[in-house]
Amino acid sequence: MNMPASSLELPRLPVEPAAPPSRREGFQALPLQGATLPRAPALITRTRCPACLSGSLAVVYQEPYTGAGIQAYLARHYEGHASRAADAGVYALARCDHCSLVFQQQVPGDTLLGEIYNDWVPGTELEREHRNYSLEEYRYLAEQVQFMIQYFGLPPGELDALDFGFGWAHWSKMAMGFGCNVWGVELSEERARHGKSVGLRVVGLADLPPRRFRFINTEQVFEHLTEPRLVLEKLRDALSGDGIIKISVPNAAAVLKKISQGKNFGALPAEDQMPIAPLEHINAFSHDSLVAFGKEFGLKPLRPSLYRLYNSASGLLQPKNLARAVARPVYRHIFPRTTFVYFVRA
Repeated sequence: MNMPASSLELPRLPVEPAAPPSRREGFQALPLQGATLPRAPALITRTRCPACLSGSLAVVYQEPYTGAGIQAYLARHYEGHASRAADAGVYALARCDHCSLVFQQQVPGDTLLGEIYNDWVPGTELEREHRNYSLEEYRYLAEQVQFMIQYFGLPPGELDALDFGFGWAHWSKMAMGFGCNVWGVELSEERARHGKSVGLRVVGLADLPPRRFRFINTEQVFEHLTEPRLVLEKLRDALSGDGIIKISVPNAAAVLKKISQGKNFGALPAEDQMPIAPLEHINAFSHDSLVAFGKEFGLKPLRPSLYRLYNSASGLLQPKNLARAVARPVYRHIFPRTTFVYFVRA
């Protein structure tokens, strides 16, 4: 979804229990400095590409978490809620020589993940703004849902959809409003409660039924995942034979080019920092690396027809709707003698 950073849904992580980070393939534990250690390492180091598991990597940027640029970003972005839990680590971006994905090598362990998404993020004004969308953003969501319904050509009540990492359930509520059957997965306890409160069927990643969903929505999710392969494999297995998985992530291509030209993280404008945000946007996808990631699991890009794309935005391209869209406003509001009335105070 091409929205400004202020509109992004933030906490997007797998919810099922996993093996201790130090035992996962391609991970090494990096404990905090000091005498008292948390139950799990603050940071874990990914020694293989999280998308294709290649060990052929090249570091393209690194800076200690105590560096001025990183500290300024953390203080501003989390509005003073960030602890110094990651200060023993290094913000390091590595590029995979096989699939071209750029990713942060040191990522939060289980304890720090919980702290970030349940303590740091919820306390910011930016996050509180996520609860409310603008009219344009809701219109965009409606276009997506209309495209889904039109693509499958089924009544909405026959469409089972999954919103993975649903945040404040904006997409879910829109799809339910059209009559679709919607399930959701969310890590944040606060957001999960909100999802349940609006009627969303909230489940865990491990509980997804096989080959069930015609459409799986992941909006601003995969850039956050420490183990994206585990998640995409489970989502693929939950997809029906003719289903669609939508993956929308920040496009990091432009900022990665700047980094390769020697730009310092702290000197980047906020819109460039966003796709490679320390601790959160730990997978920095480009179009090519995202397509390569899908290919790992037998997925390929879908190129919808222009008719479906444009018609989902308004429905105007269908002849009956075109006539209706032109005639109805005139009939109802220019020469009105109908029972469709907008009232205002007399």
